[in-house]
Amino acid sequence: MFNRFFGGGGMGGFGGGGLFNESPGFVFNMNGGPGIRVHQFGGRAPRRRPRDPNAPEEPPPSLRDILKGLLPLLIVLILPLLSSIFSGSGSSSGPSMRFDGAVPPHTMSRHTNKMKVDYWLNPVEVDGFTSRQFHHLDQTAEIQYVQQLRVFCEEEMEARSRLVQEAQGWFVQDTAKMHKAKNMEMANCRKLESLGLLRN
Repeated sequence: MFNRFFGGGGMGGFGGGGLFNESPGFVFNMNGGPGIRVHQFGGRAPRRRPRDPNAPEEPPPSLRDILKGLLPLLIVLILPLLSSIFSGSGSSSGPSMRFDGAVPPHTMSRHTNKMKVDYWLNPVEVDGFTSRQFHHLDQTAEIQYVQQLRVFCEEEMEARSRLVQEAQGWFVQDTAKMHKAKNMEMANCRKLESLGLLRN
């Protein structure tokens, strides 16, 4: 009767594998036939959703699918690189020039026809230039010259404006600073004015 109640051999009736079996929860199982309850303590092990045996297997992604997924990332990485390459090559395509006098290696003097701008070049950088290339270079020199004058003229205006503000005290105006501000030399602004390019 002992064997009949406990399902045979000693403590083997408890779940068929001892009192503590190897499932995630603590299972107290008495195999005594119908009407005997099974008590389980602890969490139940998660069950995987049964896979449909009739469902077709998903094919592995092809090389084309992988490249299609990486295309936005490649565009983000390649476009800035290409733009930097082209911008760098464009900035270094023309010879360097200066407008403040002959300073080696810029010893070759040029004079533009339209604005009468004097500038100096490195003769090595323009060796073999044609007359058409020098004409284009003169146009470039005039553009750069005007841009340089505008920058220096703005600095002169800012310096004079600061001096005027310093001359205006709380109660008494500093006449010496105000006189200096009104008579400040504005060489670059005067050059722009002589070219008819000074904006008031």
